[in-house]
Amino acid sequence: MRVSRTGMAFRLALVLALSAVVGCGGGGGGQAGGGAESAPEAANDDTPLAERGTFLHIVVPSVVEKGANTEVRLRVLTQAGLPDYDFEGAFRIQASSPQTQFPEEMVVEPMQEGWFRVQDLVFPEGGVQYIKGSVPGDTVEALANAFNVVESPEYNIYWGDLNGHTDLSSGVKAPGVYFWFARAVALLDFVALTDNDAEETLQKVMDDVAFADIATLVDEEKNDPGSFVAMVGMEWTSREYGNRLVYFSETPETLPSVAAGYDTPAKLRAALPPGSVVAVPHPSGSALNPPVDPASLDGEELVEVYSSVGSFEMAESLRPATQETAGSFANELLAAGHRVGFLGNSDTRLSTPGNPRGFTTDDHPYPGGLTAVLAKELTRESILEALRERRTYATTGVRYLMEFTVDGQPMGSEIRVPRGHEAKIYGSLGSTSRWTRMEFLGPDGAVKVLTPEGDDADVVELEATTPPVNEPTYVYLRGVDEFGGMCWSSPVFLLPE
Repeated sequence: MRVSRTGMAFRLALVLALSAVVGCGGGGGGQAGGGAESAPEAANDDTPLAERGTFLHIVVPSVVEKGANTEVRLRVLTQAGLPDYDFEGAFRIQASSPQTQFPEEMVVEPMQEGWFRVQDLVFPEGGVQYIKGSVPGDTVEALANAFNVVESPEYNIYWGDLNGHTDLSSGVKAPGVYFWFARAVALLDFVALTDNDAEETLQKVMDDVAFADIATLVDEEKNDPGSFVAMVGMEWTSREYGNRLVYFSETPETLPSVAAGYDTPAKLRAALPPGSVVAVPHPSGSALNPPVDPASLDGEELVEVYSSVGSFEMAESLRPATQETAGSFANELLAAGHRVGFLGNSDTRLSTPGNPRGFTTDDHPYPGGLTAVLAKELTRESILEALRERRTYATTGVRYLMEFTVDGQPMGSEIRVPRGHEAKIYGSLGSTSRWTRMEFLGPDGAVKVLTPEGDDADVVELEATTPPVNEPTYVYLRGVDEFGGMCWSSPVFLLPE
């Protein structure tokens, strides 16, 4: 896509003329799902954080088909990203484009799990646009994520969290609560539960019976193709090789855990059902986990480039990881020849995947991340296919818009090119905040850098060509916004012939 935009200043002048107020009862929402990151403000009293203030969490599909009926999801949250059940009032929905068509009768439909939806909004105008939500009097307001309106989208962008824990291992809540939070509070499109299979420092470890129970819960009650994808997974835990996240294509008959004798990455991979996906979490290590052994990687599709314990892209990043181990960062794995895509996750121990308020703790000092996948449809099979093909990008928790292509091929691609070929790179970023840095990165550092300025810096584009490709190489896109939020595309790999 070559992006266009409705304009942030223009939007603010139009929203008053395009507002429609719709009523609702108590229960509901949080901060803007795609809004700029910021830490919750401190109160001047001893009120618990979870009870301070009210925030509206609004989510629009990141890619909207021009002229199609579109759904907006809402939830009212507290400062800590928990449901605010005391809120009662009405929502005001406002749009940036003057051509936006609201239904004749605006209805906020309360869903059984406590969130709300508004259906049948139509966006006839193309380009990057914005939705603003508020309550009458504007005492609570927020921007939804930026979204792009296009004629015929090749892929949809779905948002999820692929690393989190429950009381089966190091988490604090039951698996049912974990999946409820992902769908009804964080308003995610997909989620994977990745409790540890075994860990010396944990008192609780998974066994075949517990795993089978969770798989049954996911398949029979939580997975809802077309609306919400729930996946069963695990975190294979090894102090020798470093951990692996596993996303099963189908439930295995026996849990392939370290305790059951699957004690090497090769044995683990051999035990997985065909089509399963393996990723490397916290590659530089964490307080409880060792760094990955780069020599043990053998076909892992993905690496976690960010989580609530920091960035694992490279040493001394803007959000340094709580543990940094030379040789194990994502850029070092790429330089060693490993063709991995990127994930952003929460690694939550609070059983709150995708928490839209970015709640932090001492041992998880940053807001959790999110993973975007480029997929045809919202099904488990389509999400897994996108993960296998590395059509993913990672963020520090904000639902940014991103496009990244090399010679017209999407992020994650492997492209065979003539030796000496100079490939064409294109990238675009969209947000409700302003971008301060956008760059294409390869083995030798920055290929090209843009430092946007001015009022139009919420939607930016960059083009470049690679140096002549005479040996296998890669390139990816990284963006940084005015609040320090970041995003990373999966690399494109160029293979000379």
